[in-house]
Amino acid sequence: MTRSNKAGHVGEENMQSIRATKGAILLVALFVLQSISSILIPEDSFLDEENDYGQVEWVRFDLEEGVYNDAKGTLDESVELEERSVYAGTTLGIYDDIGLTLNRPVPLEWMQARHDLSLLLISNQINMLDARQEINEIQGLEIREFIYPSGLIIQGTASALIEAGNLDLVSSVHPVPLAMLVQEEILDVLLLENGEQSLIGQRMRIQGWRGDLGPLQAISFTDSNQNTLKQDVADVVEISLDDVIKWDEGRYEGILKTDQLITLVQQPSINSLRYNPEFTIENNNAGSYMKTGTMKIYFTSDLDGTNQTVAVADSGLDDDHGDFGNRIVGNYDVINDGSTADKWSGHGTHVSCTVLGDGSRGGYTGVVPEADLYFQAMENDNTGNFQSPSLSSLLNSAYNAGARTHTNSWGSGGSNLFGEYTSESQDVDDRANYYDRYYNGAEGLTILFAAGNDGPGSDTVSPPATAKNTVTVGMHQNRYSGAPDTIMSGSSRGPLDDGRIKPDVLAPGGYVRSCKAQEAGDTSGSSWESTWYLEYTGTSMATPNAAGASAMIRQYLEEIALRDSPQGALVKALLILGAEDVGARDIPNNDEGWGRINIRNSLAPVDGQGIWVDDRSLLSASGNSKSYYFDIDIANDAFKAVLTWSDEYASTFSNKQLVNNFDLEVIDPNGNIYLGNDFANGHSTTGGSADNTNNVEVVLIDSAVVGQWTVKIKDTYHGGSRSQPFSLAVMGHGINDLLPDLAVITSGYGIDIPIPSVGEEVHFTSKIENTGNVKSDFFDVVLQVDGVDVETKNMDIGGGTVKDLYWTWTPQSAGNKLISFVIDPTDSVEETLENNNRHDVNVEVTSPGVSLTSSQRVKSLDDPLQTSTSWELNLVNTGLLPTNASISKQGITITQTGESVTWYVGLSETSFSLQGQESKTLSVTLIHPETPAKGNYQIQLLATDTDNGVNSQFTLEMEVLDIANLQVEYDYEKIPVSPIDATTFSIYLQNLGNSNLEYDLQVQSPLGWDAFFSQGGTQGKFTSTGPIDVNQFSTLNITVQPPNIIQDSGIEKIVTVNILSRTTPIKNWLIEIPIKVESVKLVEFTLDSELNSIIPGSNFVMIYSIENQGNVDVRLYPSFTFPQGIQNTQGVSPFNLDIGESKVYILNLYAGPSSKSGQITINMDNGSDRFTTTEDLMVQIFAKPTLQFNRLTYPDLSSYSTYSGSGGHPAGQTLQFDWVLGNSADIEWNPVLNIQGDDELSVQCSSLTSLLKDEQINFSCFVEISSSAEPYSQPSFTLELTGNGAQFSETVSLYIASLEQVSWQGLSSNTFNTGEEKLIQILVTNTGNIPFNHRLEVISDDDWDVEIDGEDVLDLQVGESANVKFLITANEPGFSSISLGFKTAEVPELSSFQFNVSSTGESKDSAGGGLSIITSSLLVVVLLVIAGLSVALLKPRKQQSMLPLPIPNLNNQSNFNRPANAPKNLPNISPPVVIPPVAKQAVPSPIVPALVAPQTTSEEKKSPPPICWSCRNPIEGSVIGCPSCGARYHGEGHDSCNISSIEKCVSCSEPKSDFIQGD
Repeated sequence: MTRSNKAGHVGEENMQSIRATKGAILLVALFVLQSISSILIPEDSFLDEENDYGQVEWVRFDLEEGVYNDAKGTLDESVELEERSVYAGTTLGIYDDIGLTLNRPVPLEWMQARHDLSLLLISNQINMLDARQEINEIQGLEIREFIYPSGLIIQGTASALIEAGNLDLVSSVHPVPLAMLVQEEILDVLLLENGEQSLIGQRMRIQGWRGDLGPLQAISFTDSNQNTLKQDVADVVEISLDDVIKWDEGRYEGILKTDQLITLVQQPSINSLRYNPEFTIENNNAGSYMKTGTMKIYFTSDLDGTNQTVAVADSGLDDDHGDFGNRIVGNYDVINDGSTADKWSGHGTHVSCTVLGDGSRGGYTGVVPEADLYFQAMENDNTGNFQSPSLSSLLNSAYNAGARTHTNSWGSGGSNLFGEYTSESQDVDDRANYYDRYYNGAEGLTILFAAGNDGPGSDTVSPPATAKNTVTVGMHQNRYSGAPDTIMSGSSRGPLDDGRIKPDVLAPGGYVRSCKAQEAGDTSGSSWESTWYLEYTGTSMATPNAAGASAMIRQYLEEIALRDSPQGALVKALLILGAEDVGARDIPNNDEGWGRINIRNSLAPVDGQGIWVDDRSLLSASGNSKSYYFDIDIANDAFKAVLTWSDEYASTFSNKQLVNNFDLEVIDPNGNIYLGNDFANGHSTTGGSADNTNNVEVVLIDSAVVGQWTVKIKDTYHGGSRSQPFSLAVMGHGINDLLPDLAVITSGYGIDIPIPSVGEEVHFTSKIENTGNVKSDFFDVVLQVDGVDVETKNMDIGGGTVKDLYWTWTPQSAGNKLISFVIDPTDSVEETLENNNRHDVNVEVTSPGVSLTSSQRVKSLDDPLQTSTSWELNLVNTGLLPTNASISKQGITITQTGESVTWYVGLSETSFSLQGQESKTLSVTLIHPETPAKGNYQIQLLATDTDNGVNSQFTLEMEVLDIANLQVEYDYEKIPVSPIDATTFSIYLQNLGNSNLEYDLQVQSPLGWDAFFSQGGTQGKFTSTGPIDVNQFSTLNITVQPPNIIQDSGIEKIVTVNILSRTTPIKNWLIEIPIKVESVKLVEFTLDSELNSIIPGSNFVMIYSIENQGNVDVRLYPSFTFPQGIQNTQGVSPFNLDIGESKVYILNLYAGPSSKSGQITINMDNGSDRFTTTEDLMVQIFAKPTLQFNRLTYPDLSSYSTYSGSGGHPAGQTLQFDWVLGNSADIEWNPVLNIQGDDELSVQCSSLTSLLKDEQINFSCFVEISSSAEPYSQPSFTLELTGNGAQFSETVSLYIASLEQVSWQGLSSNTFNTGEEKLIQILVTNTGNIPFNHRLEVISDDDWDVEIDGEDVLDLQVGESANVKFLITANEPGFSSISLGFKTAEVPELSSFQFNVSSTGESKDSAGGGLSIITSSLLVVVLLVIAGLSVALLKPRKQQSMLPLPIPNLNNQSNFNRPANAPKNLPNISPPVVIPPVAKQAVPSPIVPALVAPQTTSEEKKSPPPICWSCRNPIEGSVIGCPSCGARYHGEGHDSCNISSIEKCVSCSEPKSDFIQGD
């Protein structure tokens, strides 16, 4: 995420300050004056649907709730005191009973408390769940966050917080600092000076709190003292953000407009302030490596995704590619940019086809090619960036659309979020947990996220893949050498910040071929492509492969194992159950998690093991456990158990994310105990400790022994607020999840006549169930009386299914009869248990008495208006003797529920006298309401033989069938429709019948129009509602298409809908819906001119035809949006366009020199209506040179990193300048060099070669400075680089150093006679470049007298020569030397001169003799030597320049190139670096060892002032310098030279903002 400071003018800053002040006042007002408003809590969206199995011959199919709960395993509900330490680990630091120990720097002002929050540390003498329940009893507060292991953050009124803090269960109470509610990256910025101000203009996310059902828009508390605390997040957002987007309840994105952040975060409705998250995409042999192809045809039903809906949230979708067929059930724009197209890389299309493409365009088939697709487009077509809607809303909408697998090949951008648990991670965990609560009717949701492509380093998994309950997918190679057992280098690795193992599994992601979006404009990232397909690599490709495998597992569970609504956690468990270790045995690890997916291993292991699963169990408190027992019957093969649970969402404030900690424990027949995730060398070991970090635990035994194995799941620490479901998957020999278990349900027995008479027909009901999880083979169920078969039924029954059976029996004799219901008497079906297949009941049969009969005991009601039903009955004396009898009514009950109803029952007679076997007729009438509820209503009648005291019961039954009735509504009195485009509107059909009913509809079009239903992706004249609950609505969409001729506004038509009920008999309704043509404005653009590539600096024309295709006249006001550098050269005027009229519109444009390619947008506004067209403009690309200075080398080989070098540049010398030349444009550049320079300089440069994009070469220029160059002058040379459209120049300015120097020649004589004074002379020349004026100094031995003949001051102009004369006397014979120098230290040593002298003759004090002869002879020899030496000494020496003048150390900075202004991007906060003091230097240190400067005396020579590069006058007063080239300028306040008038350096074009202040 890039963060930049936003600069503005002074006026804008003042306005911003005013807005910030107003915002602070309003925020405080919101906090003090809380608005009283109700909170709208969204209702549970689960559908309470029943499964109708139909009815055949008295056999009814029903699904009984909770049938799997005790299918296998023993539940232990004992509660233990959990072991936990009393502290809370937060992102800021650790809270204990003493206080907070910070683990990061926090601004002091951000440590102030949030007054509506408290952090409670819960005593370890009470379980956390019990503590939660006691706290929840306090009125006026809510538990907001769980902080592992003992912290709870609560929110509420002040008195409620105090009451909670006083509870005995609380060990200590702590304030919650504001810093905890702010993202850590924002805290880093707030540590800086003016950090709050720097955040203004940043795109931020403000979020409210979260409730049980998801994000909350507002908070509302009322305590027992009637104190209230209420606030809506929208009220805070209104005065804190601009350009606001609401993504979900209480979740807003916008640009921060206030710096009063403390006041903002103090608002009680605010849970967090964070940077707006940025999401990035995580960019076939897959099926063979995951063994999906094998499993598609392994079972009797193909596992190909049939009846599965997979949701894909990604960039966009090419929905008419062809490989999706008609299986797209939804394609929605979730970021509101108005498009679902896949215009950039085609990422979303590639991902979707990887899941479920059918390969019809060329054979690259997805994993589940028959699955349906629900697509959510997240990419902004204008920018290509992913936008970040609320994940909670994203998952909810997909679930409500029927998707039970949701795959996401994207994640948060930026390495600063690696491993973090964010709000998006919370959303994933919250929804996964919510939809896995099977006990609430939820159907499970498997959520998958790509791990990311930031490997191979550790801790590189980005949110939301850091969620606990998601399946986080890494990638292995899919194609070419190394597949499949090579983990791709780019696959992101764990661990997460709290130590959890990620990714969970690997799937094929390297070189995956899938669909190519035809509108994709940038597929350069592909490694292969054809017309319809292309090849991408990334965890983006691995994740849809894993999603397809997940859908296949879900289909297996639903269709093969007959497990309805499997938990998402169970799908995850089965993925891990079959995962294979990649490479060396080392799972689990943070490269591959639990290995690469192998569906064959998950569902039907190749070694013959069976699998067993349970996802209908839950644990509710610490200490609860459930144990399962398995008899392994084959030794030396693998046994594996996988435990997963969708844990409650964690707090982003906590440094550990596990809330409910379950432990997996496996005990083998020898008593060895294996703990979950205690692994060594890729398999389970003993002696380790339980895992308290992950919500996935695995035990893997390579060689299992024969005998009973125990698998135990224990709730070790229940930190959450509710019961926690879990899923268990077990693999081993002798384990089989696919066995039926047939049983008689004793509570299902029923008899219509409890004490029947002989010869009286009796009806029994019995109920059987299959408690297994696979459909049984056909078997017999037998009704026996006293061991004799009476009736047999043959059937099969699905796993977890219940059937009601109905039987008839007529007793032939009186007495006690044993009635038996026997399942599978021949044991033809293999079952889990065989001892639950029989149910025996004793029935007493009587003989004398009376009985009731009816030719129509059961009557059906199908008329919604009928209010009474009558029966004709016969009362029969079953005995042979006369008797008296009576009839009484016992009541009315509903068969299905046993509930009594109080309707009136009328009898025509109640007392009778009957002869033997006489029959009398009577009538029974039931008075009931219109359209009673569907069901069977039984009227219990009692016939009594009063003479014999014998009773006989008889039951009449009214069967209320499906009674259809409806009402149709729509939104308008007359539906407005478009005269041009198809219009879709909704009608709402309310079921006023008595049961869940379905209706068929047919639509009839008005003349000339076309009308049809458009439900999902299907269209047609006919449709059905699907089952509708009583008094509920079904929404149906009707699309009407107008004729080709534009219809006038206001025309009315009738659309007729014919509705038929799916009941017997069928009922019919005819609904007429009026439609009315609305006014429509529609303007179409056609570009008539050809838009070629544009050359910068040229004019061009765009010619459009603009046509009014609407049915109203319009007046259009043009406006335009152009790419950089494009300008409109003509005026803009509005114009009228009548209905059907077309006009030519000419746009004259100019492309400036800096023009860029992009889109030209033309808007034509008519009131609030805007009509827009865009065209892609291509601007020709020119080469873009880059020139980076390397070094400056002097003749003495010293070098420097700036143009200024040592401070000056010597005249008469050649300097070498070195650069690195590059080309940053995407074009080959053949550089052409042109050199412009002042007369004092001669410049020669090395030759140049062509450069490709980002290519660089070394480049040198040799600059010879004329010896006649004026000292202190500043000559310059300019390098002009052209070619291929490039225009670049670099100017280098030099500063000519002064050179004060003389040379000596022409010594007239150096031989003397002792005692004789001799006049000699020598020629001295000013070889420097400034006048030479110094006093001459002569140094000689004591035996020699030297005197200057004339002036001793040498005054020479540049190039001037003069003879210097000396009077020399030798007092002693012999050799000596005389030195000529100057008294001032400024004259370099090179200007001194020394010559040797000799004298012959006798000393004044010596006598003549033999010695004189010897001496004279020696002198002759010596003189010859001296003469040779003198010639050598008088040769001119190699000239050396003076040390250059130093550049002042501007502003005491040791590095001239350091920028003077602050960095444009906000810095990362790092620990302070201690920098040792640096000694101030007058001259920058060169790259090579510097010249040793001559020693100077205390007397300093004042250097002449530098020249200003702006006005070219000497600088007096303050000076400003360019650190890049050394050019200097007058500082602020100079009378005639204004530094503010220049924008950049005149010498090198560096911006003025980089200038530094000199001394």
